[in-house]
Amino acid sequence: MIKFVSDEKIAETSSKGNQEKWFDNDRWYKLDQFGYEALAETFTSSLLEHSNIETDTPFRFTRYRMERVNAHGRERTGCSSKNFLKPNQSIVTLSHLLNKHLGHSVKKELLRLSSDKKRTAYLAEQTAEITGLHEFPEYLTLLFEIDSLVLNDDRHLNNIAVLEENGKFDYCPIFDQGAGLLSNVQFSPMDIIPSALMRVMRARPFNTTFNRQLHTVQQLYGKQMNLPRFKVDEIERMIDPMLEYYPVRDRSLILERVCEVVITRQKEM
Repeated sequence: MIKFVSDEKIAETSSKGNQEKWFDNDRWYKLDQFGYEALAETFTSSLLEHSNIETDTPFRFTRYRMERVNAHGRERTGCSSKNFLKPNQSIVTLSHLLNKHLGHSVKKELLRLSSDKKRTAYLAEQTAEITGLHEFPEYLTLLFEIDSLVLNDDRHLNNIAVLEENGKFDYCPIFDQGAGLLSNVQFSPMDIIPSALMRVMRARPFNTTFNRQLHTVQQLYGKQMNLPRFKVDEIERMIDPMLEYYPVRDRSLILERVCEVVITRQKEM
């Protein structure tokens, strides 16, 4: 078990609240906050291992693993990922990039536009123009495809980013799917059946349905991600070692929720 103390903490603010993160020995550690975010993050990266992302596209994804850590003197569950930044390289979020380029809030520009299709094209093509990353529209499509598969409802403009080093840009490895798979049990309580929860989920950054957001971006830039169709027993085998990090009383509920999300979303996509 890795032990952390308070003065090593980096508190990251997200749309869901403050998430505790640590950097130690070239790895980033994130702790569960609202439910089973670490499992959602780790399981999603396991799904992506079966995709075409790193064989057929120029993009990469972040690999996560489950962790038990001691933070503030208390045993906690979390996940970790290898630091993907090179020396002198930094992460620049779309929010920061576009706000700086425009000289005012990008939200104002998006509100001016009359449809999700125009807003999606604006984000994708403005970013490509500013950074010189000409395949950024395909990268954004891939992000939205992953979010649609796991129902990640936290893809705000600070969770979409590029890498920058001395004025040159690169694609950021895909990261931060921890809000997917109904992991936030404050917003998606365990005592409500998964199908009911899934019906009210909304996709970000445009606050629309996942199906509509996916259809819009694929209509613009084509389908990017290929994945095999997972069966329940395959999902169970992948998730089983991750469930060991959670109380026995919760494991069957988490398994049921994850299976229902993946099986349902595969059919709808």
